[in-house]
Amino acid sequence: MNPLNNFVPRRRFLQLSALGLGAAMLSPQQLFGAPDIVVSPPGYGGFKVGLQSYSLRAFSAEEAMAHTRKLGVAAWEAYPKHVPMSTVPAHIKEQLEILANGGIKLMSYGVVGFDGNENKAREIFDFAHAMGLVSISADPNPDAKTFDMLDKLVEEYKIPIAIHNHGPGHRYDKVDDVLKVVSDRHPLIGACVDTGHYLRSNEDPVEVIAKLGKRVFGVHLKDVRTILDDAEKAELAKTLDEGRVKQMEREGKIFTILGEGELNVVGVLRLLRELGYDRNISLEYEENPQSPLSDIELCLKTVRESVAYLDDKEEGFVQLWDGKTFDNWKVNENHDTWKIENGMLVCNGERSHIFYTGSEAPYTNFELKVDVKANPNSNAGIYFHTQYQDSGWPKYGFEAQVNNTYNSDPRKTGSLYAVQDVTRQTIPDNIWWTEHVIVQGKRVIIKIDGKTVVDYVEPEGKEAGSDFTRVLASGTFALQGHDPGSTVYFRNIRAKKLS
Repeated sequence: MNPLNNFVPRRRFLQLSALGLGAAMLSPQQLFGAPDIVVSPPGYGGFKVGLQSYSLRAFSAEEAMAHTRKLGVAAWEAYPKHVPMSTVPAHIKEQLEILANGGIKLMSYGVVGFDGNENKAREIFDFAHAMGLVSISADPNPDAKTFDMLDKLVEEYKIPIAIHNHGPGHRYDKVDDVLKVVSDRHPLIGACVDTGHYLRSNEDPVEVIAKLGKRVFGVHLKDVRTILDDAEKAELAKTLDEGRVKQMEREGKIFTILGEGELNVVGVLRLLRELGYDRNISLEYEENPQSPLSDIELCLKTVRESVAYLDDKEEGFVQLWDGKTFDNWKVNENHDTWKIENGMLVCNGERSHIFYTGSEAPYTNFELKVDVKANPNSNAGIYFHTQYQDSGWPKYGFEAQVNNTYNSDPRKTGSLYAVQDVTRQTIPDNIWWTEHVIVQGKRVIIKIDGKTVVDYVEPEGKEAGSDFTRVLASGTFALQGHDPGSTVYFRNIRAKKLS
């Protein structure tokens, strides 16, 4: 329970008591004797995963609650159709009872607007307090009068304002639009990060969350896919409604089932966990409003799989680096390129490679996982099936590329370098990710934070080239320091042999 939500100033308590709302400080379960509602269901790693009820907008409140429970979650951010806003005591009591009987915990609400009208704003905050909300998703006017008022109200009520972005053309289109209005404001004024709308605005939600930090007070999980093929656009136009067709024509993007688009769900959850985020994560699915349940079920399955990837115990993996010394590793040219800092291998300097020389080598069939972070305009790589050489680019084996924003190489992170390349950026700079290489027989899979970006099968009879072999065989691992302008960090290097 968040203690902020049980606090109300004495003056407001007296006002609420006069309205008959003092009892709302009790939970719906205490008021109506309903069973306790579990907002961190099994399989979600302790996250309070639920729905933005807009996903079920075609249904009545009672139907939407029943569908939510069948989907295995219970936390809601409600939009007004399902829980109309009013501070009339009888209405508050009725809504709390409906939610309790429906087995739903209302945690946030929105999106609501704010201007400089304090009486109107107080009604929203009174409602939020009476309903026990942990945040209010909002679209406030970006002017000093409105934010001066919000500064005062969040301090008084201890309920955060979470500014909701709404994609291209909206006044809070980019994360910098939000940061511009909140940076000098009360710590309880922040953001509701709608991952889908940030993707529409060509911003990586993981980077957005990193920039906002402790000012993240809400999350709407949505996914977006970029459509590059004209034939696919024409085919989709036959099934999408007019509004979505116009969006696709305008932006080249469509909303999609979570996990089938460009959102790094693992990265979002990892960063929220690192930030100690303890509020609700609301899945919002805007498509197929008349029959969304099977799609929402797939979206929730993606969340569970992402949590499982984060929490995998990695049985059978062996740590290849002790985090403290160069033991079992050998640097070839330019030893000064490599440093050990705070449990990280840091490369910055002239070209250099560090090879694993420990007793676990050689590796033929294996899984390798390496946690990586790159500074802007940095290049590096992770080699496998290679062998030590004194200098030069490794002749033997393959490179899993590390390059998010390096200007002069189009091959991006996750590429099986010069064999099967990824040309779109999948990871923002300055953020940790896990690069995962799986080799089994003639097949190579490369995953970035659990999402497959390369699936390569070596052709029969493939022969080694004169400059680089790039033929699956056996060997060790190596990490690459690329050039003096590139700074890349490696840690938690572990591998598992496969039969």
